[in-house]
Amino acid sequence: MKKHTDSGFTFDIQGDHAVVMEIDGNPQIVEIPGEIDGVPVTELAEYLFSGKSCQVIRIPSGVWKIGRYGFYNCRELEELWFSSDFTDLGSGAFTGCHKIRRMEVQMNSQESGLKEILSEVGEELQVHLYGEVEAMLWFPEYYEEGVENTPARILMTEVHGSGLYYRNCFQGKVFHFLEYDKRFELARAQESPDFLREMVYGRLYWPVGLTAKAKAQYEQYLQEHMAQIASAFIRQKRGKELEWLLHTYPLTPDQRELFAGLMDQANASHASEILSMLMEYQRVHFPSRRRSFDL
Repeated sequence: MKKHTDSGFTFDIQGDHAVVMEIDGNPQIVEIPGEIDGVPVTELAEYLFSGKSCQVIRIPSGVWKIGRYGFYNCRELEELWFSSDFTDLGSGAFTGCHKIRRMEVQMNSQESGLKEILSEVGEELQVHLYGEVEAMLWFPEYYEEGVENTPARILMTEVHGSGLYYRNCFQGKVFHFLEYDKRFELARAQESPDFLREMVYGRLYWPVGLTAKAKAQYEQYLQEHMAQIASAFIRQKRGKELEWLLHTYPLTPDQRELFAGLMDQANASHASEILSMLMEYQRVHFPSRRRSFDL
């Protein structure tokens, strides 16, 4: 039974569950309802978002399937919310979606459809897992290029970027943090300092599944690039992240000059809250040196 609602959705109610068949108009933000007339929504029809200009799409828990080419040419899509229930992905679901940068995944169990989604999205991605586990994971970009081996007359495929290797950190539908962390040296050799900063911060701030060995490698990178990372947080006015950084990994007395540079940057950036935090940090960690006089 098909039913159109005032909220802009057309549903096909099939006994004990409902399928979203159509979405009216071209909304920038779409939030799929979890039920219709007391019946749970469990599926999204094929081509549902095809050609739409949606920027944010939120899919509730309970939805486990989307049909073929579900997001086909949804060119403006930047942010996708879904749950670990979402495990059945139709072929070509994300074809033409090149602006996706963020995914929010509610983990109701260890298994999820994240692997299938990542395999279709080659762009750089920030993936926030929350629920049974909480983690902030960054997946590098990758792309494949066909290169002709002229002497052998063979077309070979070359993979650029470390992103493909990071997308192979699953056993079945379960994500393995250990395998993710093992690939850091690969990312360090191929990815930008901006990307590595976010990856390191994400793993140290939300350390689920983080072994002592993996933690040490991230901390080593952080210590080696402390000035650049702290400076970036000030430039981006990310006071919470800067405060975590300086209190979790306090600067040593011989880093007074580094700290003075951060103070100058915060002042020049008119970041008043950050400057206030730094002044309190200075009072505790770098108190003014008192002059002494010989009598």
